[in-house]
Formats: sequence, structure tokens, C-alpha cells
Amino acid sequence: MNIHKFANLGDLKAIRDELAKGTSVDARDERGFTPLACAASSQTADESMLRLLIESGANVNAAVGESKEYPLGIAACSGSMRKVQLLAEAGANVRHTTESGYTVLINIMYKLFDDERLVPMIELLVKLGAETDCETGYGESPLSVSAHFGRFDAVSALLDAEADPSPLQWTKLMQAIALGTVDEVQTLLLEKDHRLDERDRWERTPWLLACVTGDIAKAKLILEAGADLKDRERMGSAALAITAEKGNVEMLSWLLDVGADIEAVDGASNTALMLAAQAGKTDCVRLLLEAGALSNRKNEYSDSTMSMASTEGVMRLLVGAGADISEISTELKRTLLGLQSVESLNVTKKEYKSGCRPRFGKSNPEVMDIPFWHEMVRAGISAYQAKDQFNDVKNMSQATWCYSRFGVSFTELPDGRFVQIGGEHEDFYDPDFCIYNDVLIHEQDGQFQIMGYPEKVFPPTDFHSATYLDGFIYVVGGLGYSGSRQFGTTPIYRLNCETWKIESVASTRDKPGWIYEHKACFDDSGLLVISGGKICLEVKGEEEHVDNENVFTLDLSSRVWTRA
Repeated sequence: MNIHKFANLGDLKAIRDELAKGTSVDARDERGFTPLACAASSQTADESMLRLLIESGANVNAAVGESKEYPLGIAACSGSMRKVQLLAEAGANVRHTTESGYTVLINIMYKLFDDERLVPMIELLVKLGAETDCETGYGESPLSVSAHFGRFDAVSALLDAEADPSPLQWTKLMQAIALGTVDEVQTLLLEKDHRLDERDRWERTPWLLACVTGDIAKAKLILEAGADLKDRERMGSAALAITAEKGNVEMLSWLLDVGADIEAVDGASNTALMLAAQAGKTDCVRLLLEAGALSNRKNEYSDSTMSMASTEGVMRLLVGAGADISEISTELKRTLLGLQSVESLNVTKKEYKSGCRPRFGKSNPEVMDIPFWHEMVRAGISAYQAKDQFNDVKNMSQATWCYSRFGVSFTELPDGRFVQIGGEHEDFYDPDFCIYNDVLIHEQDGQFQIMGYPEKVFPPTDFHSATYLDGFIYVVGGLGYSGSRQFGTTPIYRLNCETWKIESVASTRDKPGWIYEHKACFDDSGLLVISGGKICLEVKGEEEHVDNENVFTLDLSSRVWTRA
């Protein structure tokens, strides 16, 4: 059914044609969305599409999707005031509430929290009759959520609309910090009837609220009045982390000057640098790195600073500080490579059947010009999703080739191309589990090639390192399949970045052993330095995995390993 696609694209003629053919104006897609809901969420379709659908009888109050959203709420969350106004005039209920108590006014606080359209949208919804004092089953209200995000302009708009201020749990001093002037804060501090240890709904003290505002003058007054520089809010974030995540460089610099701990962590072991990287606050990331923040920290979920980076600018700064580019998130990786994720494959059933299985190359290298493989790279879907599209999910004995992998290396070449090597899809117990030995070369224009290799020339590898030097990528270590691991040895391969031929490199002396998940880099003298990771050993006939606590160097000219 194409009516939903046309609604999303804003194609008025195509919609008229669909309706003329008898397609229901309220037809549901696979998500349970109506064409009106699709148009309401679209950044391409304007209000003329909504008007056409409404005039054709679309139900403006139809609940859609698993979360039972409504077109007006969807339009509001997309930031379109014109669509909201049009839907309201057509009879859309601005006070719809989900079973969990969520309303449009609460939802926009999450969707538009970092958007300049938030306050105008609040004012419009209030004018249309939205309830300001609603609360979800989890205790969230428009006021509490907007205050949590530090959108005190939204808080002010809600209070002007006579919202009940009690959800904020603010003292007079807190309100002056968030909404008042420096003089008002100073006056309240002089009255001596304040307490600097009182906390609001989100367990923020006056000191932390001052840092959220980004007003250094207010923060300085509170600190001089005796506030605790190390104070933390509900999630464990101190002032530096809160400020870095919000992207206030001036406040961040001031906090560093007054002695804030640059490596302090929140309740999930995130540092200020990690939170700034996740929020894409490039200037804050730069400042923290210049101030000496460590770029290789991990939180309690094993997310690294690099894996949390959300923009290329942040990624480049972290790479410059020594972080491993191969750790970037799948989303950022696809952005860098010019790949846009889609939900289905543009291949035929015949192309699926002929190309869906993994296979090794027959030459060194073989260009794997397989339509299904190329489409899997472009789409970014899982092997299961591909099987599902072609009714092959009952096939439990054969893996389906997949580009989505763990333990794949990601190396940038001097000319701007990126090279991905090997990696695994799913875990060993999954029918689509496979460790690959292919090489993908991504050009700067979004094009790519896939190279295959004979298994004997280049065995399947994952969690290896891949380091570039003088026209070659050196692939070291890797976990590989259970049963194929050669304890005490360290596999090394050299990939020619012109011919894409790969060859094994012999080495001697004090090898790391069967090492994986390690870091590799070339030092100034051209030695390959290996550190961290794990080593797979055989102990009394049993396989064991131990942390690598040593640093190893490899001299490529002599091919001799040395333990530092």
C-alpha cells in the first residue's frame, strides 16, 4: 500500500489517485499509522496534505501505533504549529491522554527540549485548551520535565499559564536562580533564611540549578555563599557534567577554573567528556580535552567516549586525542559512510536466493559483486530482517550474509576512504552467527567495494586491530571461531591498500599470544604497539581468557616482538 508513502512525501496528486482507486483514507501501515498521522510527522509534507486528507474524511482523532499517539500530538512533537492549528480546527482533541497519562504537553517537552519552537508550541497548545497540570503514572508533568531539561523559559511560560508550581519543589531562592535576576538572588542570600542544601524535584540544590542556567554571576554568588562544588543531582551528575552536556562553554571554563573535578563521574560512570560527546557539544569536548580530560574512559555499560560520540566533529577531536575510531557507533559510522538506513531491501527473490549465504572469495582478492550483499550494506538491516522479508525465517541451518557486525575494524586511510575488515554477526548460538573475512572499501562519494578472500589465505576474524602505515593495513590478533584458535601464536596479516591483496606476516620472539579486543598504534619510530585486550590461553586442557596487562611492540623490519 503506497498511500502512507505518498502522505509522507507530500505528494497530493498521488494521494488523490490512491483515494480515487478506493484506498481507505484511514488505512493502516505496518506500524499502525494512518496517512494523516504519517503526514503529521513528516518534515516534507506540509499542511496542504493534512487539509486534503481531512477533507477526504480522515479521522483526526484516530489513535495510531503501539503507543496510541494522535495526529495532533504527532504534529506538535514535529514542531509544526500550522499543522497543530489545522488539526485543532478540524476537531482534534488537544486533551487526549494515553493509558500511562501522557499528554501532548508532556510529550513535546521530550521531543522539543532542545528546540527553539518549544515555548511557542506550549503557548499555542495552552491557547487551544491543553491541560497544564496533567501528570503521568510516573509522576511526570509539563513543569517537572521542562525544569529537568533546564528549559526555564518553558517553565516560565507554563507558570504564566497558571500551572501549579508545586511539581517543581522550588524554594524562593531556587525560583530566583532559575527565573529571576542576579540582584534577586543576591537579596535572598542576604536574608539568611535560605538553605543551600535544599533540593528540588530532581534533587538539585541552588548551586546545581545555577549551573544549569549557565549564569556564572548567579553561580558565583551561590558558591561564595558556601555551596558544595562537588554536589550531585539525582542521577549523580556534578556541575561540570551538567554544564558539559548542556554545551555552555563559558560556564564549563569557569567551573574548571574554580577547581571542578574533570574526571568526576555520574551514577553510570559517565564523565563530563563522555556526556558532552554524546550530546554533540563540540566546543565543550574541545575545552575538556585541552584541559586534560581522559579520552579513553568507559562507563558501567562499557560504552567508551568514542562510542558515545554523536557527531563527526566530536569524533575528530577524540581521534586527535588518541581515541580509537573503530569504536564509533553504528549510527555515526553510517553517517560518515553516506549510508542511509532503510527498512527493506531493494532486491528480487532471485537475487536473495543467489546471494544470501556467506561465502569465501576464490582469489586474493575476489571482488564480491553480489547484489544482495551490496543492498545489505546500503540498508543496514539484520540477517533476520532480510530473512523475514523473503519468508526465510524458518531456515535455522544456514546463516544469512549480514553487514551489521560486532568486532569489525574501521580504519581511515589518508585519502579519506574507510576500510572495514571482518567482524561477526550475532552470537554463536544464533542461526545467523557468522565470522567474516571480507574487506569493505568505502569511497568518499558513498560508493563501496566488497573484497572476498580464500579461507586459507585470510581466516575469518573479529575483535582484531587494523592499523594503517605506508600503504598497508596491519591486521593483528582476533578472536575467531572456537576450535580454530592457535594458543601462543599471534596472527598478523598485511593488506595492500592499492591491490587489496592480503598476506600473512611471520613474526618471532615474545609474542602476545592469541590476543583480541586490544589497541594498536604505530609509535614515532615505526614500531607497532599493542596494549590492552584479552589473551586466549590453554590451561590444563581448558581454554581461558585473561586480561592482557603487558605492552608489546613489533619491529616490522625484523618482525621481532618485544615485551615492554
